[in-house]
Amino acid sequence: MERAHKLTPNHDRGGAYASSVEQLYKYATARYAEAYGIEVIAVCVMSNHMHEVLFDRRGEISMFLQERNAMLANMVKVRYGLPSSVFDKPDGTYNRLEGTTAIADKIAYAMANPVEAGLVASPEEWPGMISAVEDLFGATTVVARPREYLVQKDKTHAPAVKFRMGAPKEAVALFGSVTEMATQVATHLSKKIKAARRRHSGRFAGRLRVLATNPHSRAKTYEKFGGRVPRLTTAGDLATAKRLIAEMRAFRKAHRIARERAKGGRRRVTFPAGTGKMHFVYGYPREAYVPLPAA
Repeated sequence: MERAHKLTPNHDRGGAYASSVEQLYKYATARYAEAYGIEVIAVCVMSNHMHEVLFDRRGEISMFLQERNAMLANMVKVRYGLPSSVFDKPDGTYNRLEGTTAIADKIAYAMANPVEAGLVASPEEWPGMISAVEDLFGATTVVARPREYLVQKDKTHAPAVKFRMGAPKEAVALFGSVTEMATQVATHLSKKIKAARRRHSGRFAGRLRVLATNPHSRAKTYEKFGGRVPRLTTAGDLATAKRLIAEMRAFRKAHRIARERAKGGRRRVTFPAGTGKMHFVYGYPREAYVPLPAA
């Protein structure tokens, strides 16, 4: 997002467009989540980036992100009158979470992000879209269709959608119960908030300053570029990491073999589960997709 504050939570430019960025996010997400088998576990929309913990039920997360982000970007551009793109890539970056520790830690990381960034002293003070530990038990919000970008008489997009958030049964099974899952997330969240408060010496920008952020401004703090994006997270579980690396290598080998066969002119080629472009764009079949504990 070029570090521009294009998702600033409440910069009202007036006129006919009065939707909040939270409404834009919820509508666009709900519009495509059900279509692509995606469940939202946790989310935090910062002013210049987003953190989401999602459950990919059918292996279609890349398609979901591409279409959802495109709609969200167009609505944000119309709301703020922005001339340039909102997201660097339409499908963003994501990595696989494995194990209860990794899942709980990443959910807590998303919720604690405004505090760790030195913006507010607690997640509850963040004026933008952010989930809470209680949302793991399930939360549904009816969201009206925004006026930004979407044609109001077009039946393609419903006048209202239901935005659902919560822990999927597969993730709950790993923890034993949703209560235990919430407890572990709360523990990780408390540690992250305390560490952030110590690091910032209790001094934060505050809610009002966040609300006054101009969407045309850019972050000025130093950020390292060119870093590698991990494809999986195990929270220090080396045995699990080695297993997942072996699985990834096996997938890449199987994908390479199938792709070479397809390039050789063979149409009856089945790609391994998890294949994206060759399956969705070019129509090649793929093996049955088994949902992961979290994505």
